[in-house]
Amino acid sequence: MSNLLSLKEVAEKLNLCYNAVYYYIKNRKLRGIKLDKVWRVEPEELERFIQERKVKV
Repeated sequence: MSNLLSLKEVAEKLNLCYNAVYYYIKNRKLRGIKLDKVWRVEPEELERFIQERKVKV
């Protein structure tokens, strides 16, 4: 498993608030991994999420 990102790190990269990232995970739009009581996101999953949401002009 690669270096996992915290929800705070993901939020900063997406320019979103922590709660928005948590919402995406809870609604299965972004795959998260729960380790103990802390959610983490794989960098590859974040990249997939970003690519999926790119707007084509």
